[in-house]
Amino acid sequence: IETMYGNSGACPRLKSIMTEITDSDTYQGFLEDQGPLMARLAGIFGVNNKSNGEWRDTWDGYFDILNARQCHAMQLPCSHTPETGKQATSNCATPADVLQASRNSHYEIALKYRDHPMAHNYTRLVIGSLWGSLKQQMEEHIAGKSDDLRFALYSGHDSTIVPLLASLKASNRNMLWPPYASNLLLELWKKTDGSRVVRVIYNGKVLELQDGNQWCDLGACPVDTFFGHIDKFIPTDITTECAA
Repeated sequence: IETMYGNSGACPRLKSIMTEITDSDTYQGFLEDQGPLMARLAGIFGVNNKSNGEWRDTWDGYFDILNARQCHAMQLPCSHTPETGKQATSNCATPADVLQASRNSHYEIALKYRDHPMAHNYTRLVIGSLWGSLKQQMEEHIAGKSDDLRFALYSGHDSTIVPLLASLKASNRNMLWPPYASNLLLELWKKTDGSRVVRVIYNGKVLELQDGNQWCDLGACPVDTFFGHIDKFIPTDITTECAA
């Protein structure tokens, strides 16, 4: 089973959990509140946000399009006139639209991966097996079974970083959609007294935690405390849990 990306084809339970999240009153209220903007942008993009779930139930596609154009200083999208196929420059996305679409996307990923009552179960199945691999590497190093391993590099996606951050209970500022070339470092340190600590660095800074979820100082978190926290997200039997 894929360990760095949530694949509902390999893990059917992901789809049913996500349905519970998106069908919730909280999420439906969010979609309704932002419905007029979504409908306007869908019209500009030429997509169907009435029946197509990819454009109806999530802000991912909208943010992807607008953010890429803004980051590369490109003109924001405009609708096309059906008769001519040319852009109707009077009906274009605006910088304010980009800002609101960004806010909506940030809210969405925090709710789905960290804040909704079902988010723990979802994030556990998305990224828990990767946490299991990372924990095993650190445990083997501590036990002296992998002295040759000094550095391990995993190359993933924003959809890999988001659930890792969510499972660590990252702060709201750190739960924004990961910027381009984002990186998350897990450092295992041995102190002068022989104890072990884990330091977590996200994009060059020690990861800050969510208010009310300050379960450890990730500048130097005792390894047992760190393992105890991530254990909550490591499935005992991923195949069984995915089929449930």
